Amino acid sequence: MRPAWTSYWRSGLAAVAVTGLWFVQRELFDGLAERLGIPVELSGLGLAIALFPILAGVTYHRYTHAYEIENGRKLRLLAGFVSRVKREFPLTDKVQTDMGQTITGRLLNYGTIAFWTGDDRSRLVWAKVSDPDGVIAYLDLLKAGPQGTSYAPADPQAGETARPVSRMPEPPTLKEAKSAKVTHFGKSFEYKDLKDMVGRRIRTPLGDYVDNDDGTVSHADSGLMWLRAPWGMVWTGSGFAGEPIRMKWSDAASLFGVGAAVGYNVGSTMAYMGSGKRAASAFEHGYRKGKCVIDAAGYTDWRLPTAAELDRFVPFHHRRDDDMSEAEAAMSEDDAYLWGWKGKASFAVARRLYPELFETNVHLWTATGLGGGLAWAYDGHMPVGDFKVGDLRGVLFVRRLTGGEMRAPEIVDEEVTW
Repeated sequence: MRPAWTSYWRSGLAAVAVTGLWFVQRELFDGLAERLGIPVELSGLGLAIALFPILAGVTYHRYTHAYEIENGRKLRLLAGFVSRVKREFPLTDKVQTDMGQTITGRLLNYGTIAFWTGDDRSRLVWAKVSDPDGVIAYLDLLKAGPQGTSYAPADPQAGETARPVSRMPEPPTLKEAKSAKVTHFGKSFEYKDLKDMVGRRIRTPLGDYVDNDDGTVSHADSGLMWLRAPWGMVWTGSGFAGEPIRMKWSDAASLFGVGAAVGYNVGSTMAYMGSGKRAASAFEHGYRKGKCVIDAAGYTDWRLPTAAELDRFVPFHHRRDDDMSEAEAAMSEDDAYLWGWKGKASFAVARRLYPELFETNVHLWTATGLGGGLAWAYDGHMPVGDFKVGDLRGVLFVRRLTGGEMRAPEIVDEEVTW
């Protein structure tokens, strides 16, 4: 992170004042240009000369200060270009956090965060931080560390020491996501070391799906990674437990991301079955990031999928041409799409990859609105369709795969009955 752009509002006002002065007192800038040996016709350079110190000062300050969080355990302040100052601070449950905001800072959402230990012997200050409440909420999640651990009493007669016993990790809430703008899938003491993770590859006609052994599913062909359970459930180390959170579409879109609206005037068919509608709901078409950061499985770039993405998040479209009858072979594109979606083999793969989703039977919102009080959603029994935005439905999250990500060191093939 770097200092917030909004914290330089004084410099912005100064730049506006200089620009206004240039228009009102043009002769002053003409004279400045002449003294510098610049033709009067280029007097606009006088304005640039006057603005340069302001812009240079803002740029220098912002890009010589950086705030870092390393592996969720260490805070760092970096300052300077050539001569560099670096201060580090371990993030533990003993670290106290202070936050200060001026009136202007509250209006423009920036402030100063100070970290210090209980005895106040050391102190680290992050100045002009954007959205300080959100940063503190995220750091509080990190400070809490692995949750879900308590200790059973020792048995002195048996010579035992206190031993950890498990309990359900604390689930997220909709209220917390709205206020803190950060949410999670629970933190568990049973997180595996990377070296102990074993991914399970399932081969399908639509590419390989990999259960990453951390609550996520990857599909290289689409370049997407999915959390395998709806939000509200918590990862226990071997699976998800708890209940999905159901909400209105407006909350889902505002918190977790919204794509371009796709109305009935796209394509030649009703509902979502038109290929034109599916194409129009692609992620690349005007997607806007949500207000809430989702922290799960070591990643924070999760988001609500578009209708096109959720429509194909499992191989529901498996079909074999040699299995089709003559009538089926003559189907239209949309009819064939619906026929392929009903394949029993696809459901076998889907239930293996997303067991908790099918056990809860939760219906899922997409990031794609329709207009007229409707949005696209998946109800578990048919392809993505249109539903009233006031309905209460769950959400499933997706992210784009990028290069160099930490993956399970071992991946084995797993057979699924077709």
